[in-house]
Amino acid sequence: MTPPPSAGGRSDRIGRPRLIETDAVINAATRELLSDVGFVDLTIEAVARRAGVGKPTIYRRHASKAALVAAALMEVLEGTNPEVPDTGDVRLDARQLLANLARAVNTEFGTAVREILSPAARDLELQSLFDAAVTERRTIIRTVMRRAEDERRLLAADVETAIDLALGAIYFRYLFTAETLDDQFVGRVVDSVIAPN
Repeated sequence: MTPPPSAGGRSDRIGRPRLIETDAVINAATRELLSDVGFVDLTIEAVARRAGVGKPTIYRRHASKAALVAAALMEVLEGTNPEVPDTGDVRLDARQLLANLARAVNTEFGTAVREILSPAARDLELQSLFDAAVTERRTIIRTVMRRAEDERRLLAADVETAIDLALGAIYFRYLFTAETLDDQFVGRVVDSVIAPN
């Protein structure tokens, strides 16, 4: 038997995908504007206009501009590495995780990250939300580095240092050099933190 529609004439089964789609459109518009105008000049009104939604639609989801930006960036991070790879080869697992991140950084996501670094130093809410997003995503890489440690193949002093070295190499190359983030570079990063069999 077909379930009765909820109030407003739509069932939850119909409404939920539309909510997800709206979130994705808002997040995409936020990243585009962040890349175009930066955090300081980004406004909720501009995001709403570009996303084709009303401002109340955004305010129902996010209490502030900082929360909106954090959600837009977190969506990319979650999609980049949604789960921990387990191929049986810890170096291959690490290479897959870091290559996925490098590809994301080479898109407007990387530009958006660059645009919030300076404002985050002055905006405590943005700093806190960004730190939480990065910390949460480190757990995936930590799992792989712990496997390397268990196999006595970790070249860094400890797991956290290995994570810092791997992520730091990618972000430093993107933010401060004109060099490309390609698979060869990612391979060299893995070589620097995990020894071969």
